[in-house]
Amino acid sequence: MRYAETGFNLEVDLSQGSVKRVPTDRKLTELHLGGQGTAARILWDRVPPETDPLSPENMLIFSTGLLHGTPVPGANRTSISTFSPLTGSMSIR
Repeated sequence: MRYAETGFNLEVDLSQGSVKRVPTDRKLTELHLGGQGTAARILWDRVPPETDPLSPENMLIFSTGLLHGTPVPGANRTSISTFSPLTGSMSIR
């Protein structure tokens, strides 16, 4: 196992009722340091810009990063990323 990273993502499809264990891309993790950066990249790659935020094609990504859960200011325990129905743009909470 790599430091602060499991090497896998869980992809849950609620419409199909399936759960897949998918290996993470090591270069993607190194480039974006996991967490919010990787979630932003996944949204960029897999959700087309014309997708309605309330449609099943939109993704809801729960993630953690290398500093999440540490005393570093602004490092939350969990990050949730999606396209917001309010603004239509990417939202990170």
